[in-house]
Amino acid sequence: MSSRIAAWAQGIDSHQWGTTLFAVLIAAAVYLFLPHRESDILYLNRPAKLDLFGRNARHNFASNARSLMAEGRRLCKGSPYRLFTDLGALIVIPSQSVDDVRNEPSLSFMEFFVDNFHPDIPGFDGFKFDGRKDELLHRTINKKLTKYLKWQQAPVMETMLELIARVSSRVFLGEELCRNSDWLAITKSYSINTSLAGDLLRQYPKWLRPFVCNFIPQCRELQKQVANGRKVLDPILRSREEEREAALANGDTERRYNDTIQWLVDESQGSSYDPVGAQLGFSVVATHTTTDLITETMIRLAERPELVDDLIQEIEDVLKVEGWTKTALFSMKRLDSVIKEAQRLKPLTSATMNRKATKRVTLPGGLVLEKGDRCMSDLGSMMDSTIYPNPDEYDGYRFFRMRDDRSAGSKAHLVSTSSAHLGFGHGKHACPGRFFAANEVKLLLCHLLYKYEWKLEPGYVHKITEFGLALFPDGQAQISYRRRQNLAVNIDSL
Repeated sequence: MSSRIAAWAQGIDSHQWGTTLFAVLIAAAVYLFLPHRESDILYLNRPAKLDLFGRNARHNFASNARSLMAEGRRLCKGSPYRLFTDLGALIVIPSQSVDDVRNEPSLSFMEFFVDNFHPDIPGFDGFKFDGRKDELLHRTINKKLTKYLKWQQAPVMETMLELIARVSSRVFLGEELCRNSDWLAITKSYSINTSLAGDLLRQYPKWLRPFVCNFIPQCRELQKQVANGRKVLDPILRSREEEREAALANGDTERRYNDTIQWLVDESQGSSYDPVGAQLGFSVVATHTTTDLITETMIRLAERPELVDDLIQEIEDVLKVEGWTKTALFSMKRLDSVIKEAQRLKPLTSATMNRKATKRVTLPGGLVLEKGDRCMSDLGSMMDSTIYPNPDEYDGYRFFRMRDDRSAGSKAHLVSTSSAHLGFGHGKHACPGRFFAANEVKLLLCHLLYKYEWKLEPGYVHKITEFGLALFPDGQAQISYRRRQNLAVNIDSL
């Protein structure tokens, strides 16, 4: 048995193989004998006819996604092409055409989302948004380090994950839950577990997934996590509801909370939604995505300590004048630039703006998408030497300098999206939490850089891990830190 098949087999309980095998054989017959629509678009890595559900093509893509997409750019020279990915067959649209995708209402993000992220399967409650609830989240969104004086070592990503989980939970759910170990454990692992379970489910046709999920241990683990999340949150939700009812009965003013539980109540305007699923959704979009960005930024800065002195001075100068305000974080232009440059070189994914055609549509460039076709936009522009000189090089002040360019200055901000920088997506479905994430990362970096010295292990070699479309920072990187002494400003008192 090959290693790839063995890995797949581990996702199914052995005593349930008989039932699963029968279902797979039926699906295989459908897959092999139903006709497949042909297309004039180049199919770069078409699965072989006997490659059941494209498993071999999928595994090859998982290991070679960036090189395959680079080959597509080389061969097609700005034209679309078809690629079999870890999400199935997709049409890759070049980054210079992303505005065509952004402006076409018949290309639906939510239809693509439902196809690939299993919101109707138990355990994936954090992804259970219909169109209205997606807007609800959009509207609602719009202890680790102590005073060590000697060098201490810690894994970068694990340390950042702990910090982000606590900070995000503090903002979303208040002081009580940001220290709740059960909830923190869920927020730190739910996103990873949905990704693992989702990858296994995507190896099967959509119609087979509700059946197969019952035999995949990772899916059952998700269901346990959702149940545990309800145990943690339900008492708080009941208490809030009882408070509201008591205030209404007594004619008192309802107590207002400054957290996402309250914000969801306000924005839902009385319509039904799953508050626990929503909080799990917040944990997915906030915790690991933000951890990814701050981890990559910290590694890049630790590789270039000469940048840190400038950043410390900027943090000090701005905070002395403006204190801890949103405008202060906005004024930290060098800090903004080093984060955006880290994201340019290592975004979350190799492609973005995933869409599914809800009807036959012809884009301005002439590309015809049939109903049901799925597409995504290449991020090749972020490594384009005609846009970014020396694109393989980390230039921390690249976007700081760009602010002086009249034609491009508005695109230099971390939260700005454009066809040249798709780190947060682009258009209507650009990451709605990017403003919060940007402020959260800047806030943490202010404390981490100003209060601590940082260094990587001698001889460290920068590494990016790819799995399919996903790109990960070096999860094994170790970083040493120690408390700075004789600081000019106590930034905690500002």
